[in-house]
Amino acid sequence: MSSVEFIYLSQEDVLAAGGLDMKMSMEAIEKAFRLLNEDKVIIPSKIVLVLPPSERERGRINGLAAYIGGDWEMAGIKWVPSFPKNPQERGLPRANALIILNDTHTGLPLSVMDGTILSAMRTGAVGGIGAKYLAREDSEVVAIIGLGVQARTQALALKEALPNIKEIRGYDIVKEKAAKIASEIEEMTSISTKVFDNPRDVVEGADVIDTVTLADEPIVKDKWIKDGSLFIHMGSYIEEEYEVVLHSDKIIVDDWEVVKHRKTPILARMYDQGLISDKDIYANLDVIVAGKKPSRENDNERIFFSPIGMAHEDVAVASMVYDRAKREGIGQKLPLWTKPLWM
Repeated sequence: MSSVEFIYLSQEDVLAAGGLDMKMSMEAIEKAFRLLNEDKVIIPSKIVLVLPPSERERGRINGLAAYIGGDWEMAGIKWVPSFPKNPQERGLPRANALIILNDTHTGLPLSVMDGTILSAMRTGAVGGIGAKYLAREDSEVVAIIGLGVQARTQALALKEALPNIKEIRGYDIVKEKAAKIASEIEEMTSISTKVFDNPRDVVEGADVIDTVTLADEPIVKDKWIKDGSLFIHMGSYIEEEYEVVLHSDKIIVDDWEVVKHRKTPILARMYDQGLISDKDIYANLDVIVAGKKPSRENDNERIFFSPIGMAHEDVAVASMVYDRAKREGIGQKLPLWTKPLWM
């Protein structure tokens, strides 16, 4: 048997192969949800390895695996640690990731790549696809609560999805960081981006509210939210009052069973407390993308979109990057073996 090689893509290689191409990422995500609706995707339960004493005190590592069929025919897994104290105590990103792609006929590895940027991009792209289908087309004002890594990719995706956006408002409890990231967002999007001292001024009058925080208590109050808005809840815990959910006309997720399995997000907690039931979930996102249920039906609807993050999203975006890397000769070929020791 001949030697086996795979392509290794560092973060720099990933960027060179389109890792920051939001249009490409959103195309991958939309295609991935269409394939999911066509039953051409297999997603086992997510691994959530919480390290003692707790994920907020120390950290967690998630494992997300998926198979995508159709003309993709790809399997892969993302191994993504999240350590909240890294930025302040160690000068490291809170999250990093490694993605492995495998041939679906031989099982051999095709690529091992840094997934840190891709993980952020795919999450931004999911928010963007949500906005494409669920926000009013004439949306002009975006509110982003939590100005961190995700704020950057959410802004990029919302610009791609909603070309009429004229203003981005931001809020973060760390004011120095907020100003820096707001400046980056404005440079990346060419959209006027302003930081406010309190969340109310950010949210009131906004057409799209996008929360990307580590908060575990309400930041956004229901009375601040106007009719016709889209609320995108991207955080892992509690970012808004329960009334924000209860007063929404439609609740949409990426996969309701996955959300319930995770336990920590607001919708899962409300379900466990008996405040909402299965029938309160209007649809999973793939049903909307496939056109099997209407998305926004009028300009007055309040819609609540809360994706938890699914493995096929990572495999889809990583596959696009891998394909471009192969075409353009990006990355380093590494041997798995010259000759297998045992058969």
